[in-house]
Amino acid sequence: MICVDEFGPLEVRPYPGKDWRKEKKPKRLPADYTRKHGVRHLFAAYDLKSDKLYGHNRKQKTSRDFLLFLQVLRRRYHRSERLYIVLDNFSIHK
Repeated sequence: MICVDEFGPLEVRPYPGKDWRKEKKPKRLPADYTRKHGVRHLFAAYDLKSDKLYGHNRKQKTSRDFLLFLQVLRRRYHRSERLYIVLDNFSIHK
């Protein structure tokens, strides 16, 4: 039995640390941060029997990307092995 879900969008945001600020007036990040490098989406599967977690990261979260993830996941198991996949009711699963 395998539980599958997706997470995203993930983004890399610069958060200034304590060593990056000035002594008196710390530099603030604007509220309207632009995503210069885009975002990523994580497809993940957790195998309950073997206690393993598999992940696949993509630029988009479409039904085609989801099917590609399921194909990659299927290749990890022998053809004779039956897989039971648990999904939520997100639109790309249809």
